[in-house]
Amino acid sequence: MAEENKKTGQNAGNGSIVIGGNVHGSNIVMGNNNNVSNQSVNITQSFETIYKFIDAHPKLQTGKKEDAKAELAEIKTALEEPNPDEGFITRRFRNIKRMAPDIVEVAFETFKESDQRRGRSHQTHRKKNG
Repeated sequence: MAEENKKTGQNAGNGSIVIGGNVHGSNIVMGNNNNVSNQSVNITQSFETIYKFIDAHPKLQTGKKEDAKAELAEIKTALEEPNPDEGFITRRFRNIKRMAPDIVEVAFETFKESDQRRGRSHQTHRKKNG
């Protein structure tokens, strides 16, 4: 009975990405006519933005600010590893969320904006060199 309900393929919809297996060291590219270049992502600037937000946080006590920064430092170190431990990173964000949920919101928005800027940079490069 369970076999009858099991789906044999994955379909996430138009424009979606489905990843299976080990993609360590791989480039994942979506769309048409993409140029691919291997480049390291500098996440330091994004983390500096988040640290500044924490420093300016009006309701967070000094000790909690230091704790949040320590958790973020561990996240940054984990993200710089070749195979980041998602469970470890999730637990660090969960700890920060317990202290101040808005820090996690700012972190995610900062990462999203950084990713969008990189995307615009790649599009500009593709137009110039395409």
